[in-house]
Amino acid sequence: MDADRDLAVIVGDGWLRRERAELLKLLHRLEADDWRRPTECPQWDVKQVAVHVLGDDLSLLSRQRDQSVDGLSLFAATHPGASFSEMLNGFNEQWVTASTFLSTSVLIELLEWSGEQTATFYEQVDLSDLGEPVGFFGSTTPSPYWQIVAREFVERWTHQHQIRRATNNAVLGHDYLAIATGVFAHSIAMRLDDLGMPDGTTVTLQIPEVTAWTFRWTADRSEWMLDSGINSAAVATILINAPTAIRLFTRGPVSVETADVITTSGNTSIANKALMAMGNVFS
Repeated sequence: MDADRDLAVIVGDGWLRRERAELLKLLHRLEADDWRRPTECPQWDVKQVAVHVLGDDLSLLSRQRDQSVDGLSLFAATHPGASFSEMLNGFNEQWVTASTFLSTSVLIELLEWSGEQTATFYEQVDLSDLGEPVGFFGSTTPSPYWQIVAREFVERWTHQHQIRRATNNAVLGHDYLAIATGVFAHSIAMRLDDLGMPDGTTVTLQIPEVTAWTFRWTADRSEWMLDSGINSAAVATILINAPTAIRLFTRGPVSVETADVITTSGNTSIANKALMAMGNVFS
């Protein structure tokens, strides 16, 4: 699995710039009432989610590009004993609360500037260079920049969809979903355990008419290898329709009646076991 090559398209094909351009177009269309609509992020409205995205941009530029002290370390200094999740949530809430005074016009202008700055930085960095650990890929040690960029793309994609759902705007196209699915597939492959599967077991995750990825367990290396596309030798296949995949990946509400949108084929016992395990990775 050449993950660096697979996900380098996020930078090489300009997906960070495309996503930000779509966000800016969306925000420019919003009416005053839209900015105050509640979102799926507890206690945050549309404007506050956008403020959070801006904070992410400023934070990554400061700590990654400019090697400034990261915000979590500063927050931890005044909150001794806080767990990582408490620090992360507390820091984010502190930023959003303090920055909600920004006018929507200033916020949009800042997001345009920070989007340009972050995209430029990631286009200049060597994607194989090591940066901060990326827990999304199961890392506790310095991670290559292709992982950092991939995490940033799905984070932005997720928050944009939270804004879109809150304001009754259409989701982004299947091309965005295909890129995001590739990121999630790499994350799953790096964080999934063996599931008690024999060597060579293959499972395909398919979003019909969008993309597919195949996972293959290699007992000698104790890892899941990942290949794009459908593998005819796969013993089981998980199929998720596109609307449901977008909601699952962007932490949106999904109906409990999923029989018609998440299905399995082949060895359904293995498929269901893999599906449950994949869900647990992100629970």
